[in-house]
Amino acid sequence: MKKYLVRMKCWQINKFSKIISLVSKRKAINLSAIFFLGLIVLTGCKKKEDGIGLNVQPQSDQLNVKLIDTASIITYSIKEDSLKSDELDGPSMLGTYIDPYFGKMDASIISQIRLEASVDFTLASGSLDSLVIDSVVMSLALQGSFGNLDPQTFEVYQMNEDIDIDSTYYTNKLMSTTGPNLAVSGPITPDPVSVGYVGGSLTEYAILNIPLSINEFGWKMFNESGNTSLSGNDGAGEFLDWHKGLVIKANNPAQGVNNGGIIYVDMVNSFSKVTIFYRDTSGISSTHDTLSFDFNFNANCAHYNSVDIDYSNTFVDAQINDSTFGMDVFYLQALGGTKAKIHFPNLTNFIDSGNVVVNKAELVLPIQYNALDNFTPSDYLFLTRVDENGNISFLPDINESSHGGQLDLATNNYTFNITRYVNKVFAGEFQNEGLTLVVGGSGITANRVILNGANSLNKDKPKLVLTYTKY
Repeated sequence: MKKYLVRMKCWQINKFSKIISLVSKRKAINLSAIFFLGLIVLTGCKKKEDGIGLNVQPQSDQLNVKLIDTASIITYSIKEDSLKSDELDGPSMLGTYIDPYFGKMDASIISQIRLEASVDFTLASGSLDSLVIDSVVMSLALQGSFGNLDPQTFEVYQMNEDIDIDSTYYTNKLMSTTGPNLAVSGPITPDPVSVGYVGGSLTEYAILNIPLSINEFGWKMFNESGNTSLSGNDGAGEFLDWHKGLVIKANNPAQGVNNGGIIYVDMVNSFSKVTIFYRDTSGISSTHDTLSFDFNFNANCAHYNSVDIDYSNTFVDAQINDSTFGMDVFYLQALGGTKAKIHFPNLTNFIDSGNVVVNKAELVLPIQYNALDNFTPSDYLFLTRVDENGNISFLPDINESSHGGQLDLATNNYTFNITRYVNKVFAGEFQNEGLTLVVGGSGITANRVILNGANSLNKDKPKLVLTYTKY
């Protein structure tokens, strides 16, 4: 249930001896520390405070401590640059969906495949004539999803250019292909929750199975028997020289708004592979057992995500073209979508009339979300700044246990402790040039966030809550 910050008049404050604190604990992705959300603070007036933000200011200096949350804030979204997406420490994205605010996202996986071993399918008779291929199946281990689990049509193509595990690839990198679509199934409904089957055996993982063409994939491999292309993976003229890899994508032209989703694929899982199931029909029928051979996706394969996001005629597109819309609502999206700019234009006015030490500075960013929404917000966000050398860096508060940035669904906001950053601005060590807000784990999640702007019609608006001492 959404909670709202308490708003009180100044004369009511004397009835209370202390501020109620709320602590929300959530698991943070890719961070070793447990972050705690900040104190809920009173709004609408200045007052002397006791016991607020004393982790920064020594008790002996706690004179004339004041609190204010009316600092001006400017917010808007901009297009994100393409992201590095090769061999990330997390799942790969696959699928399409259409968001009513962000438009269409289309995520494809580009990956090499590798022989499980050197192989020659030629029979002792010297031919392949007695071999029968029963099926070819691409199995992909799943780790979750974003959006809706509607049926999607998946396509698989052979790559027409080399990729290398030591090279860098970005989300905007397209891959040329050769030959027909190798996938032969119609729409498939992904199930990233239930355990699935690989080769008829139940696994401990959710599995997406995509049938491939017996002729275009299976016999193409069998007919290479006796050539060096099947003798290994990495030598000259061997498998990766001959078969450069696969492009796995979704094609859903009839998809409507709020339909579809992105599934998270574990490309280094041992159950992610392409398997040919076949039989040797020579001899008596009782000996015609089904055999199998695997072409593996694994940690030795170069792989990356190619992502296309179409913002045409969307709310996001309007804001990219006119940043003033960001004062009402602004947007974040993973996978090279959008990031946000946050400026505090009057921040340095606090030091015009004397020296200021900030006891605590909290940035509170309310979101638009309810449990019935099809597309969930990101678990956590990061704030960054541009340093004096023009490089992107985290704020000095990032290593503090109270830094925050996690989504709190009890209050429907993200809260950041940026005390050290603001003090450095006041000290003249940092320029007051604003901050950039980005999705955490942007290359390995597909989440997006809708945030209230400073002029939002909603009750909760972004605010910078400063507890400070003038001296």
